Amino acid sequence: MVLALIISATFVISSLQKKSWELIKTPFTLPLLGFALLVVVSSLISHQYPSKQFLGMGGAYLSFALVVLLAPSLIQEKFKKWLVYALNSAAILLSVFSILQLFGLGLAPIFNRLSVLNLPNSLAFSLAGATFVSIQFLSAVLVANVFDQKSWKASIFNKVTTVLIAIALGINIWAVLPGGEARFQSLSLAGSASIAKDSLTFTKNALFGYGPDSYSNAYSILKPIWINGLNYWKFTFDSAFNLPLTVLVSLGLIAFLVYLFFLWQVVQTVKKSDEENIFLKTLIFAGLAWQFLAPVNLVMLALLGIAMAFFIRDNQDHYQKLNFSVHHLSDFFNRGKAQARNYVFLLSNGLLLAGLILVVYLSGKTFLAYHLLYKSNASVSKNEIAMAYDYHKQAKNLAPQLDFVRRSYSLINLQIAIALSNKADITPAEQEQVLQLVNQAIREAKAATVLDPANYQNWSVLAQIYVQLAGTTEQAKQEAFNALARAATYNPNDPEIRLTLGQLFFNSEKYSEAITFFDQAIERKPDLFVAHYYMARAFLANKQLTEARSSLINSLNLAPRDSEEYKAIEKELNMLVAEIDSLNKAKEDGPTIDLPAIITEPAASAASGLSDLLDEKDAEAAIQDGALSSDQNLVEN
Repeated sequence: MVLALIISATFVISSLQKKSWELIKTPFTLPLLGFALLVVVSSLISHQYPSKQFLGMGGAYLSFALVVLLAPSLIQEKFKKWLVYALNSAAILLSVFSILQLFGLGLAPIFNRLSVLNLPNSLAFSLAGATFVSIQFLSAVLVANVFDQKSWKASIFNKVTTVLIAIALGINIWAVLPGGEARFQSLSLAGSASIAKDSLTFTKNALFGYGPDSYSNAYSILKPIWINGLNYWKFTFDSAFNLPLTVLVSLGLIAFLVYLFFLWQVVQTVKKSDEENIFLKTLIFAGLAWQFLAPVNLVMLALLGIAMAFFIRDNQDHYQKLNFSVHHLSDFFNRGKAQARNYVFLLSNGLLLAGLILVVYLSGKTFLAYHLLYKSNASVSKNEIAMAYDYHKQAKNLAPQLDFVRRSYSLINLQIAIALSNKADITPAEQEQVLQLVNQAIREAKAATVLDPANYQNWSVLAQIYVQLAGTTEQAKQEAFNALARAATYNPNDPEIRLTLGQLFFNSEKYSEAITFFDQAIERKPDLFVAHYYMARAFLANKQLTEARSSLINSLNLAPRDSEEYKAIEKELNMLVAEIDSLNKAKEDGPTIDLPAIITEPAASAASGLSDLLDEKDAEAAIQDGALSSDQNLVEN
């Protein structure tokens, strides 16, 4: 996005000097414009508050389009050789630090000393952001060097670079293999295809997608139940197996077809070009190939955009040049008056520049908000809780339109409220502060659900707050159930949401309903030993001893054998078996006996003092004060 903004500003300034807008039209210009337009349409249609879409992958797609469309007319001839040196220099830098990182001598320890980050001092750390991204970048530059035989033979620099990149590439590939320290997990092709197919079920989502930055929402909603049997069942992916499948789900079928047409035009255009462009041609083909073999990432998207811009500039004589001059823009309205034409042109460029400044301002505010969240985490690590809270509040004020920021602010309000409520010598002033914090936590969580109602995490956080108050008022239990039900709607195959619903009913002594939800959790993930354990507790409380024993046996068989949980479950099972034997013997000898309290007592509620500190009136007041009126402007307040 920064690259696109710099290029756009340079383009406007250059057009003011030339008194015209100059573009180079290629066979893939119109498809790219169509794709960019569909990104905007998808963002606006899929979300009432689309800021997150434009600041996320939507902004990345639009930036890619701007680089390809505007940069060619700005690139000078001498820049071409600089590109080769720049890419190879970046590859050398990445290769050297990858090799050093192999021996624990990379930059990770330096970053850890200068920040609160806890980066691994291994090949799992990469300057490219991820080892798998390093592999993509290094392989693209390596292949471009190898195929550019003329430059490779004539340059010792290219030969040394190629050898060094090849060594580093091998090291990084070794690191991401199964069992490697930088092993990489993406959503499988089968899972991606299943989600893509199901995304076409509803007309609106089929045509315009779930939003350019909302693949994770679509994944949660459409995740096939068989993924729960895989080792990454808890992960939430924000990209499909590759870029085309990501586009199909996030932007819709129309954008998917337009993007495929764009890729086809690029391949045909590049293939027909002169052999002198072999480095750029190979770089473009490598970038396109990775789009089908790996999830979307900003490094390769930017690399492809730059390579295409230089390719267009290098072949500009083969394409039509579009020149929108002062005369073309204003003759119709001003009947050829030169002074008026100049004013129109200056005004047009001024509006474009103002738009760019606005984008920079909004993007800068968002970046600063994320930086403040980072500083908040740093303050927490130093036990400076008040400062951490202030940083969170500032982040919320800077980026109130992002549900992640509001959700994070809600959580820190809740965590501080719990910490205060657990104090043994809490003062009346602190009690009032707890009430205010709970109030604020509810408001911020609700704001997050309005900003992005399809994100189940927003509803889960809201439910978490109400669960903390469930021991105080029936209203809190009902609100917790409502929020969890919405979370289940947007993540229907998540067993943990069903577990939480079951625990909510269990703690309310509604054991039949609890059994239903625990059964739903087991249905979604049969090997989840915790679900079988809670099912056993519900059966016990409901006096269904045989079923309880079966559930405890299932839980014991699924629990890790050397864990503390295994020992605890085994102990409870032995007690239950002994008690069942006693009951059977008592039936033969005379009157029955009751189950011991240690087995039948309800599961403990969330460990906090909020329910003990706040009475029913206080809790209901916090819930009501945290409610949002329908006409309230959430982004501003």
